[in-house]
Amino acid sequence: MDAFSTTDRTGTLAAEHLADLEARPLALNQASAADLSMIPGLSLRNAHRIVRHRAENGPFGALGALQTVEGIGPTTVHAVRPFLRLEAPTAPSVFPTFAAIRSNLSLQLTQRVTRRLDLGRGFHENQFLGPPGRLTTRLQLAYERRLQLALTLDKDPGEPIRWSPDTQTYGFDHVTGSLTLRDLGRLETLVLGDFTAQFGRGITLWQGLRFGKGRDPIAPPQAHGRGLRPYRSASETSFFRGAAATLGLPGALSLTAFVSRRHRDASIDSSFTGVDGPFPVRTVSGDGRHRTPSELARKGTFGETTSGGALEYRRSGLRLGVTGYHARFSRALRPGDRPYRQFRVTGHETSMIGTHGTAFLGDYTLFGEIARAPRGSYGGLLGAALDGEYADAVLLGRRYPPDFASFYGSAFGGGVQTQNETGVYTGLQLRVAPSWTLGAYFDQYRAPWLQFSIPRPSTGWEARLVLEHEPRPWLSSYLQVRVQEDDEGTEYQQGSRLLEGLHRKRRHSARWHTEYAFSDAFTVRTRLELSLHTSPEARSRGFFLAQGVRWTPTPVLTVDARTAIFDTEGFAARIYAYEHDLRYSFSAPVFFDRGRRSYLLVQYEPHPSLTLEAKYGVTSYENRSTIGSGLNQVEGSRRRALRLQVHWTL
Repeated sequence: MDAFSTTDRTGTLAAEHLADLEARPLALNQASAADLSMIPGLSLRNAHRIVRHRAENGPFGALGALQTVEGIGPTTVHAVRPFLRLEAPTAPSVFPTFAAIRSNLSLQLTQRVTRRLDLGRGFHENQFLGPPGRLTTRLQLAYERRLQLALTLDKDPGEPIRWSPDTQTYGFDHVTGSLTLRDLGRLETLVLGDFTAQFGRGITLWQGLRFGKGRDPIAPPQAHGRGLRPYRSASETSFFRGAAATLGLPGALSLTAFVSRRHRDASIDSSFTGVDGPFPVRTVSGDGRHRTPSELARKGTFGETTSGGALEYRRSGLRLGVTGYHARFSRALRPGDRPYRQFRVTGHETSMIGTHGTAFLGDYTLFGEIARAPRGSYGGLLGAALDGEYADAVLLGRRYPPDFASFYGSAFGGGVQTQNETGVYTGLQLRVAPSWTLGAYFDQYRAPWLQFSIPRPSTGWEARLVLEHEPRPWLSSYLQVRVQEDDEGTEYQQGSRLLEGLHRKRRHSARWHTEYAFSDAFTVRTRLELSLHTSPEARSRGFFLAQGVRWTPTPVLTVDARTAIFDTEGFAARIYAYEHDLRYSFSAPVFFDRGRRSYLLVQYEPHPSLTLEAKYGVTSYENRSTIGSGLNQVEGSRRRALRLQVHWTL
């Protein structure tokens, strides 16, 4: 692992989502509460208030009229304005004319080329099948939100460009596309191609974007599924491929059905004996890299055929639903005999059914979901939230037993999987003064069964405190303190035997971040972060200081630059720091050891329909002679990368 290569899949999906919102803002007088709640700074409760106000008082005449909605003030309106548009209040026809489609059709083309300038051992030794650059092409054709045609082509560094249907390679290594129709009478949504399905709170069925615990202590635990959505990401996991539709039914009901057939990467267990048919699969891979013959051999070896759906009842103050699916596999899943894998999905099929609900009672919201796994165990969460004038609060309890194997679930929690976890989360946000906000959460959790590298049942907790101050629109600052303590596996000597056990580790971090806009053309950002990692065996510290500027000398040119120094006592005291990147991209490098990181990002818009972007970044170390490991290992103490992108709208 190295400082430049670390990226977060969830962050990438979030960046793509925000870029899509900016490119095609939601229609304020037509968007659903689920769609509105995905706008940064707009809670699910306020999204429902907007929809209810719209139904009771008619369409909004201006974006500023959102301030007439209970609980929404000028600060919220300012935050959500870039993601909303005011459309004509007249109801659209069920089937628009060809002339209307042609006159309002928009075409977006994005071409990205990225390349590391310091190559690793895999390229120098010719062990990778393809060139070092990464290519990503996006094509989106849309008529408002009612008709969308999307195509994404992606090739990772080291992957070849070739036509090989036997390995599901069609030029680019990853190809995803979809045709989406919306708001055609009773047909609310129809997606042909690649799509995601999100229902309830994610225990039964949730694919695609989900925000975890962060600076906002209120919104992530209350995240509600958005139903069917086309999938346009360059990420190669967490989506379906087939057909899906949502129909509006009388009585405030909606019915969703989908069928999917896709192939995923998997590690074949050729040593397994005593089974007829194809060799079973030990693990399903999600990194999407096919650079070597061995990686390419895993591509598309695991077939999934999934069918499912949901029935939902939706009123302004109440939402209820039932969700279920059944999946069959082309090869049996055999996770192995290691104890921590004992309760994972096994065999040729799996299924799940669950029910969820949300009730709005004045300033209070009650929500929850419960589901039944194939082994008969039940998992669920139950929460309550307060949306007050000066305070917001949320309390959530969750229980995902060890044998609760949710194959497509992604519910709120402290672990990667919706399994083997019991916990209680408490979040609070106070508006202590007109320019001061205090947010905090405390999450306590327990794993009643073993985990990877943790040979015993374990416990842990996490707390975060964030104090934000915005005395002026051009000046903002926040102070964040985070503490996490949990168990990790270790070995200890007892006589002549070496036994496995647990010990406690604790991680502290403190961050101060401030932004000062001298003018509309010049903004300065400063960040200081300290970390401390302690365990019975070691104690390590970390330091990170960054200074960034954004300069807009003309309306068509923006320059974003940052330089940072870091000094940590090893990987345990590592520090993550977000940095600005190209549109549709997300970057949060991890910093450890001692060195410097700098980048320069330039955005040029010679025409309103054309945007050119370039980013150059370099990370250098003072105490290392190599970077990375394995085939990614780079000789030397420096790693550089160049990223170029063209975005064209017609």
